[in-house]
Amino acid sequence: MTKKNFFITFIIIALLIILDQVSKVSVLENLKIAGTDIPVIGNFFAITLVFNKGAAWGMGDNYTLILAIISLIAGLVAIYFSTKNDFSKRKIYSIALCLIVAGAYGNMIDRFLTVFKVLDGVIDFLSFNFGTYQFPVFNVADMCLVIGVILLVIDIIFLEERRKKDA
Repeated sequence: MTKKNFFITFIIIALLIILDQVSKVSVLENLKIAGTDIPVIGNFFAITLVFNKGAAWGMGDNYTLILAIISLIAGLVAIYFSTKNDFSKRKIYSIALCLIVAGAYGNMIDRFLTVFKVLDGVIDFLSFNFGTYQFPVFNVADMCLVIGVILLVIDIIFLEERRKKDA
């Protein structure tokens, strides 16, 4: 990885983690009580403070420390792969790894703060209601992880073969 690629990767990850943490602090400061809502778009979208001690959709509720360690390791693995990557030749792959690292570390920060009793869990706050289906509340780090994994799958399935043919 060139210095320029490292700098770009670092800046993207840092900005996404900052966005995640600033949004969480802002919601925490403005709502303070879990379950409090600020309707944004009627009944469809609201800012709702939820503390999640588990992983996706609250699974693994009592394993906060283990989830924090898994987040740390997953982020380190993604960083390792990004150091072996040429950003200019594999843009989607590179962006996917940046998003995965930022998402893993954004939630990891909350998990370690939960372990040390500073927070009551990962701060989730984006709430969508699709009529009869209430989508689980999530945060910016969760969006980074989901989008990053989708981009990584797209890159591996559709673009890897094309790169081999072009080489």
